[in-house]
Amino acid sequence: MNQIVTGIFTRRAMLAFTLLTITATIATAQTKFTGDGKCGKSDQQQSVDVGDRAGHALVIVKISCTWTTPFEMAGLKSKDYVATVSSDVSGEKGQDRGYVVVTMDNGDKAFIRFTGSVTTKDGTSTGVGTWSYAGGNGKLKGLTGKGTYTSTGNADSGQDHVEGEYTVPPPPAPKAKK
Repeated sequence: MNQIVTGIFTRRAMLAFTLLTITATIATAQTKFTGDGKCGKSDQQQSVDVGDRAGHALVIVKISCTWTTPFEMAGLKSKDYVATVSSDVSGEKGQDRGYVVVTMDNGDKAFIRFTGSVTTKDGTSTGVGTWSYAGGNGKLKGLTGKGTYTSTGNADSGQDHVEGEYTVPPPPAPKAKK
């Protein structure tokens, strides 16, 4: 009798462990998304000539943008974002790196860092690069993920397209009452 009870308990424990593992895997699976944004003129911009050759400058830009095709994450919709970019520009080419803060419809934020390259010709800039989440707050706490971006623009406006994947850890289980 003891062996039968032990066998049933062992099978149930194994089944429970398997279901828990499957649930945890599903909860932490990467979710793919895309989004498009539109930006106006830069909020702030500073350019400093390096002085080693003509057309070589370090540029810092801060720009506010709105999601024209928002994406959903953890049941929230993206609303707007602010990008802060530092660029090492030499002639028509540059190397960008920076940070983006995405605000969701409930006020929660996602934090992103990115790197890429930019080419400017006839007043139009085209950029490509990669990004990764550096975290988030509220429902986005513990956010991870990565992706790619493309951007085009001129002095008056710009458009961004992002693609990627993310994982948001499941919310903590409620504490048992004593």
